[in-house]
Amino acid sequence: MSCENIPWEEIDQYKDFNVTSVPLMAVADHLGQACKDANDRFMLCRNDTGNDPRQCLREGQLVTNCTKMFMDKVYKECKMPFARYTTCLDLNSRKHQFCRTTQIEFDKCLLEKTGVSREFTWFQDKQVPPHQTWPEAFREFKSDVTNIIKH
Repeated sequence: MSCENIPWEEIDQYKDFNVTSVPLMAVADHLGQACKDANDRFMLCRNDTGNDPRQCLREGQLVTNCTKMFMDKVYKECKMPFARYTTCLDLNSRKHQFCRTTQIEFDKCLLEKTGVSREFTWFQDKQVPPHQTWPEAFREFKSDVTNIIKH
């Protein structure tokens, strides 16, 4: 989608947040909780405007600002545990299962310093019965999410 109908000055106000995928992956669960209101507003705007991102620049900026503030807090309060965890993820092809020790250290720091804990989603906690495959479990998860969104 182009932004040709929006004045350049308005677009230029919304600077991107310069961070790579690894730090965002490391804080994804925490960030989702910390910025839930901003994310919900943005998604509602996108839904209400027919997924036209130009109509939701301000809501998108709220998400970006919330992310910036949260990442600043993470860097300030838990710099070394965060650095160890992101380095581990980076060196292990972004596979969390190889970084549980550093993840636990980082989670404890964030909980103590910011009060934000890692809460797992339904799908992450889902125990797949022996007779059910992962694709079947995912279809069930998708169905549950669809039902929740409808209500």
